[in-house]
Amino acid sequence: MNRDISRSALDILGGLLACILWSGAVAAAESGPKQGDPPLPRWRDNTGMVFVRGGEFTCGRKVRVRSFYMDRYEVTNEKFCQFLNHRNAKHWNADQEIEKRNDKYVPKPGREQWPVCAVSWHDADAYARWAGKRLPTDAEWLWAAAGREGRKYAWGNEPISPQRANYGGNVGHPQPVGSYPRGRSPEGIYDLTGNVAEWCDDWFEPAESGAVERPPATEDGPRKIRRAGCYAMPAESQSNTEFGTPSPDYRPKCIGFRCVRPARRVLVLLGDNFAEMELAGYTGVLSWAAHTTKQGNYMIPKDAPAAEVPRIEVVVAGFAPEVHGMGGLAVRPHVLVEDLSDEDVDRFDAVAIPACVGGGRGRHTWAGQADLESDRAAAIVRRVHRNGGIISTMCAGAITPRKAKLPLPKREGEAVAYDKELRTATSLGPGVSLEAACLLVRELVTEAEYRSFRRYNP
Repeated sequence: MNRDISRSALDILGGLLACILWSGAVAAAESGPKQGDPPLPRWRDNTGMVFVRGGEFTCGRKVRVRSFYMDRYEVTNEKFCQFLNHRNAKHWNADQEIEKRNDKYVPKPGREQWPVCAVSWHDADAYARWAGKRLPTDAEWLWAAAGREGRKYAWGNEPISPQRANYGGNVGHPQPVGSYPRGRSPEGIYDLTGNVAEWCDDWFEPAESGAVERPPATEDGPRKIRRAGCYAMPAESQSNTEFGTPSPDYRPKCIGFRCVRPARRVLVLLGDNFAEMELAGYTGVLSWAAHTTKQGNYMIPKDAPAAEVPRIEVVVAGFAPEVHGMGGLAVRPHVLVEDLSDEDVDRFDAVAIPACVGGGRGRHTWAGQADLESDRAAAIVRRVHRNGGIISTMCAGAITPRKAKLPLPKREGEAVAYDKELRTATSLGPGVSLEAACLLVRELVTEAEYRSFRRYNP
């Protein structure tokens, strides 16, 4: 690596470390992990949403879905009124269960928590953008409703009944969101079956055509996909495989929507004698990547054709309430490794391990090796990898996947190596921290998103 580039990279990482650790993990030192606290940090902008970890499933062809947050409930009349009253009145129509009173849009009495309906795809898309979210793709909706196992209904394969869903004219109108707890998905998402059908982001395509793309216009115009059945549709129209292809201008009283927000989650395992620069590489680059938006990055010119990078949430898990680096930096992690449940671990897309354990190196020589070689560390890495996640290590962090009996790529003279089939990465250490962290970003986002990230974050 060019010496000037290497020095510049280390200077950048030093700045990242100072900012991130001082404002984040070091600030947590005032209280530290406490018994009884929630085991993971709560992300403020995802209130009312459920994290859905990505994966692969077959639906005519093999489809890979990346992790995302999905609204726990369908968007209600009450929430849609907030949108309408924010200079979005053109998305109201008289068929909605909403009326105008004293120059404001309000739900009709008793219908505040009904899912909004009589909305077109354009109405739903406008709301999602206003809320800082988007409509789910067809694949995301299917993944949330059917899962890897291909459930027939959101809750599983048990028969549909009036206790699980609103369908078949049993009630005759939408019910308040969340009225059917027995019909929620394993992740806790309500009303994916019944109540109102839901708009998806995709244009309709014939199943055999391959990639999702907009079809040629017909006399009825192009078509969007809607998923699920609604309160008026019979039982046979309620399974997860059922869908429709209405015009995006269509505003029936049985179609509503919910929103998603793309996200990736990375667990950083931190043992004693970690390399501060490696920690800064992971936490700094991964956290900064989400600034690649038209609103969040001063490097992106106005109206530039940038592919926005989804938020990458970084959680630092330590083997002790206070973990010490090679240079003596003391860090208080978000959570203790021992407090992570298997359910917590299942919500991560990757594990990153910055480490420089070794005799004669750093202030805490050999300390931390027992952490990284512990049965719990190996079990966490093995579980995330088994779920389809990526394991990325720097320097001596490779001892954890070795303990987990996971294959590692051969560097063959390269400072950083990644094997896409093995889903494991290794690197030499601090001098290539930025390169190793960028490699992990590349695997967590799409090709277009990564090109945008590198272009506007040179």
